[in-house]
Amino acid sequence: MKKLTAARSLTLVSGIAAFAMAVPAHAQFGGITFDPTQSAHAIQQIVNEEKGLAIQAQEVAAGSQTNLTLLQQLDNDYKMATTALNIYQQSVTTYNTIVNNLKYFNSKQIWSTAENALLHSSVQNTYGETAGLQSQLNGQSQNSSLVWKIMNLAISGTSSSFWSGEIVGQSQRLSTLAHIEAMDAASSQCLAASGAYQASRTANLAANTALNTSVYDTSDATNSEVEQLNLLNVSNSQRAEEEHAQGQIHACMAAQAAVANMEKRNVASMTINDADFKYTQQANNPTYLGNGSTTWTTYY
Repeated sequence: MKKLTAARSLTLVSGIAAFAMAVPAHAQFGGITFDPTQSAHAIQQIVNEEKGLAIQAQEVAAGSQTNLTLLQQLDNDYKMATTALNIYQQSVTTYNTIVNNLKYFNSKQIWSTAENALLHSSVQNTYGETAGLQSQLNGQSQNSSLVWKIMNLAISGTSSSFWSGEIVGQSQRLSTLAHIEAMDAASSQCLAASGAYQASRTANLAANTALNTSVYDTSDATNSEVEQLNLLNVSNSQRAEEEHAQGQIHACMAAQAAVANMEKRNVASMTINDADFKYTQQANNPTYLGNGSTTWTTYY
């Protein structure tokens, strides 16, 4: 493009020089002779050069626009290449992660722990006093109320005359009876919960063993992303079931604690009631001698 511009400029300069050098010629017989043909030729050459310059300017403008379009296309191509490179690098990273998981995830056994076996209860039953208790504790029986009843002393004071005139909330006999009945309920519940827990652990032993085997397996089949997610879901479900069972045991312990507190409360209430009874009796029936000191009135 620069060479073409230089050539055009050189032609224009030459034409102007030729026009400028067209001095009047000397006539053969004296005077000045004007050559109209040469002058017209110079003018036409100038016009042609103007047209050439206009065309050249258009070509330069068109070339600039073309160059601008090429730069934009080059910029777009660069951006597309950058995006493709990022996708490629991400794919390589994902592939390396999968390969490393399969290659270096074969040391699971270092995390493996042995599950503690449930202790099998063994209860002495010499004269039938603990009949059914061993089966109940090991989850082999569902008669917790009957088992608890067999092991405990029955209440003999069940006649109507024994309980007549007793007022709820004011009767020591009724309070003691309520304590016994609360202990019967809580203890029967605990025996049932313990037996159910033992039975469920036995029933789920095969499933838990299979789950542990899969969790610590190092083969490719159990180390895919989908399989690992499945194992996590199953483990969470198993953990939730275990927490539910533990919740029943904790509820039983809370009931037992409430019964124990009931006994302590009754003892404290009896102490206060006895003190109140003694104070009332001493106030209404003085025990000191006539004309004697009242010191013994406040004695407990």
